[in-house]
Amino acid sequence: MYGKFLVEGHKTVLELLSSGFKIDSIYATAKWISENKINFNVLIAEVTEAELQKIATHENPQEVIAVANIPASSADAQLKKGKYIALDQINDPGNAGTIIRIADWFGLDGVIFSENSVDVFNPKVVSAAKGSLFRVPFYYMDLEKCFAANGHFPVLGTFMEGESIYSKQFPTDGILLIGNEANGISESLSAAIQHRISIPKFGQAESLNAGVAAGILISEWKKQA
Repeated sequence: MYGKFLVEGHKTVLELLSSGFKIDSIYATAKWISENKINFNVLIAEVTEAELQKIATHENPQEVIAVANIPASSADAQLKKGKYIALDQINDPGNAGTIIRIADWFGLDGVIFSENSVDVFNPKVVSAAKGSLFRVPFYYMDLEKCFAANGHFPVLGTFMEGESIYSKQFPTDGILLIGNEANGISESLSAAIQHRISIPKFGQAESLNAGVAAGILISEWKKQA
């Protein structure tokens, strides 16, 4: 409603300061302020640890919290050439933040969230993504419309009966679709998937969570291309 979000913790706040995000204010302990000489045009308010704890959403805010402005969404339905990951109804903030970090690690060109996925500015997503949230382009789109508008992009999706990623020849560019944690990929999106792939199971685990699966899939994709 206010167009703001919280960034908690020393390292993540420093990465925020180095990003293009507009910062509203910083609340920090006297110790943090004395040890971090900030030369940015931003309001820094000194608070006690007890006061900081009242503001924080985490048990340990690590001496500093920043309030930043949520940037205006400017996503174009037409994607540029590259490798993208799309998230279909990903509701777990830890998974969403982890996938953003993975996308940053492997140098993906963007993360596309379905419109009913978790808010990337949820404090738990911000925490899990760390500074990667400030570097990786992300979009919220109707995935059916996104795939239709980018028909030149092959879409890859994971299915139990899909081809093993260890024998699959991945396309150079495309969109990797990760399904909902409990229900997998929506039936309405299945028709848009040209490449059905799977992570082979060698042990007895029932399943992989979305973040772990994304890391394995993207690693294999980048290994080939």
